Amino acid sequence: VVPNALDVDLFRPHDKAFCRDILGLPRDVPLMMFGALGGTQDSRKGFDLLEQALRLLREARALIDAHCVIFGQSRPATEPQLGFPIHWIGHLCDDWSLALLYNAVDVFILPSRQDNLPQTGTESQACGCPLVAFDCGGMPDLVEHRVTGYLARPYDPEDLAIGIKWVLEDIDRYAQLGNSARSRAVRFWGPDVVFPQYLDVFRESVDLYESGG
Repeated sequence: VVPNALDVDLFRPHDKAFCRDILGLPRDVPLMMFGALGGTQDSRKGFDLLEQALRLLREARALIDAHCVIFGQSRPATEPQLGFPIHWIGHLCDDWSLALLYNAVDVFILPSRQDNLPQTGTESQACGCPLVAFDCGGMPDLVEHRVTGYLARPYDPEDLAIGIKWVLEDIDRYAQLGNSARSRAVRFWGPDVVFPQYLDVFRESVDLYESGG
């Protein structure tokens, strides 16, 4: 498996307060992010499972100061009731804006039922933002459990809620998760790492063709 190469010089850590100011997001609260093109309407992206997880957190009075950030769509006519204030970012059309957003939030939640190796996940980790996702599809290739984020039991909103809380509740652990996420992104998805893998595939294909295989 050869991943897409990622510009780890563009997608890199920046000052969180500066990024929040640029995007008009509050400085002093934990920000939990979900994002996908039309993601709240696509059952594969699991927004309904995230809704359940956030309600569980709210009922348990966990992360009571947190806010949600949703990108990839504008504010709908009828907003979902998540139990947390929501900031609608809309569609971002350039990598610089995405990098600012990944740096502005504290955790990126990918509750997909079906997914491969989503580029948003690699980009956010390159910016030092930990991920919470279900242990399914390509997510184990994306997230190292309890090292760069948290892999919840597939489609279990309760474990997803536990993962979100686990990522955010300890300041020292959170800093380590962010550092590990950045390090893993450079190690696995940087161009200097990925391009030689493509060359190896091409060389193997040529050798196989020339040998008549």
